[in-house]
This record gives sequence, C-alpha cells and structure tokens, in this order.
Amino acid sequence: MSIDECKYLAGMDVFGIKTKRLSTIVSIWDHLITNKTVDNDRFKLSTPLINEIVEHYINDLRAIKCRSRITGKIQLHKVAGLMAALIIRYRPIILIDDKYVNDKEMYINELFAITYGLAICGEHSLEQCEKLSNSEWFTPWINDFMYLLHSRNHTPESLIFIFQTFSVFNFPENFSVE
Repeated sequence: MSIDECKYLAGMDVFGIKTKRLSTIVSIWDHLITNKTVDNDRFKLSTPLINEIVEHYINDLRAIKCRSRITGKIQLHKVAGLMAALIIRYRPIILIDDKYVNDKEMYINELFAITYGLAICGEHSLEQCEKLSNSEWFTPWINDFMYLLHSRNHTPESLIFIFQTFSVFNFPENFSVE
C-alpha cells in the first residue's frame, strides 16, 4: 500500500466510527435483553472484547477501503459482514454461569452477530428487520446462517456477500449510493 494509493484514509473520522460501532453494539445488546432473547442474569457483554472488536474493525476498514479504493463511506453490507465476522471471532457475550441451560444459549454470539448485521443492513433499524422475521423464509435462513457461523468455515468477505445478497432483496435502496 503506497501513500498515494491510500492518502484519503488519513482523514477518516476514527472517533466517529468507533462511537457509531460501539453505540450499535450496545443497542443490539439492549434489544436482545429487552426482548428476553438474552438473560442478563446469565450472560454479560464483555467491554474489553467489544473494544477489541471495534479496534480490529478500524484496521479492517482501512484495509478494505485501500484495497477497493473507496474514498467515502463503505456500503452497509460491508460494515455488516466485517462486524459480524469480528463478533464471531471475539465472542463478546460471555456466559456467567458454568453451563448452558439449553442449546439455544450456545449460539448467542452467532445470533448477536447476525442481528447486528441485519440492523446495519436495515440502516440501524431493528424494526425493519423484525418485520422480515415474520416471513416464511426467515427462520430457516437464520438457522442456516447460525449453523454456518458456529460450525463451518467463513471469512469476512463471505459474510459481506451474504449481507449483500440479503440487502439486494430486502433493502435495495442501499445500493443507490456507492
């Protein structure tokens, strides 16, 4: 990476990006607690791990912007894929107890990563994504996605592609602006 190729990265608003990513993580966590998807007495969100996720995201963001020669903001599905991959890598939701009560609890970080990605694709609106969750195709889709994240190999780029495909069919307006 030469200085000429990536000179526009110096002006990146790192503080603003970090604030936005952290705020979205906390919003998703609060949403999962409010909807009783996560039991706040059994799980906690690790502050050091979410800080690590956001720091790693900034580095990945720089790399993707330089590699793809993106001078402005990156598309939402790219944010979703990068962040989902990092959530799975760092697994910031930690079980407080010694054992899982049910199998669903074992997949809580996967659900967190997918929910985060969907909220980003829906322009930070969980309400838009909750409407989609009533669709006939949604439950098998999210179950397959959680299986992929938990049991199979994936890359940030493959997750970007999944969120891109999801967005093409559900949020096509996100592609009107590069």
